[in-house]
Amino acid sequence: MDKSSLITIESEFISATISLVGAELKSLLDLESRVEYIWQEKKAISPISSLFCFPVVGKLKDDKYRIGRKYHQMQKNGFAKDMKFHVKSQMKDQVSLSLSHDNDTLSCYPFMFNLVITFTVYGPKLSVSLEVKNMDKKEMLFSLGYGTVFNVPLSVEALEDYYLEFSNREERGAYNLDNDLVNFEHVDNKKILNDKRINFNYDLFKHGELVFRDLSSSSIALKNRVSEKSIAINFESVPYISFRSFPGANFVQITPSFGVTDATDTTGDLLTKEGIIDLEQEKTFKMDMVYHIR
Repeated sequence: MDKSSLITIESEFISATISLVGAELKSLLDLESRVEYIWQEKKAISPISSLFCFPVVGKLKDDKYRIGRKYHQMQKNGFAKDMKFHVKSQMKDQVSLSLSHDNDTLSCYPFMFNLVITFTVYGPKLSVSLEVKNMDKKEMLFSLGYGTVFNVPLSVEALEDYYLEFSNREERGAYNLDNDLVNFEHVDNKKILNDKRINFNYDLFKHGELVFRDLSSSSIALKNRVSEKSIAINFESVPYISFRSFPGANFVQITPSFGVTDATDTTGDLLTKEGIIDLEQEKTFKMDMVYHIR
């Protein structure tokens, strides 16, 4: 990674390093303990540390979608993750990055937009605020999410010492993917939940990504039974969250989102896609998250 494309912000307790490419959170460091919470990418295992999902979340069936009668190609999780953002403003404890449509985005996504993502550190917390503004003269269709890849374990603990904990008891369990598409026709797996917890073990991700929908929780925490080190993500009222890893990997990707990967029975019509946001012209949609490390 070109160091000139990295920006670091600090509070008295933590530092966060962000890449201009994809507005990717590359590091979240406890300055006192020197514990690194973010996966330091090893490309052969997982090539990302975080993931800005726009204008789709997850995979589209056959990597395409339809508006009216016209089909458009779109890669998994959209294009924002691969594009270079511009610095809108920067201070010691905050940076705002922006991205707008161009000829390349219009060729695969026929909407004019402006994205702004703002990272702010204060005390032991990092806030991440995502804004999508419709710059077009028509309604804009999109999904939005931000996934972060966390180290598991954070220190010397064992994988089995870790668990994910929802803030509320979830009525639905997890859905699995079928060829990268979510199968909502299958009964959700409630057995994966132990009260509000998902306990880590080597078989947890043997079927790949876990998807939850219709969330009642407003936060998720990554904790362990050995030490007090943990991280919580507060995400208010997102309808979906997914967890990704694979057996034996020492990370977990957590993605709160407004939107979800295509269902196996999708028609490909973007207007009727599950989780799609329909934003009126000149309106702005916001998604806010707060990471709290302990």
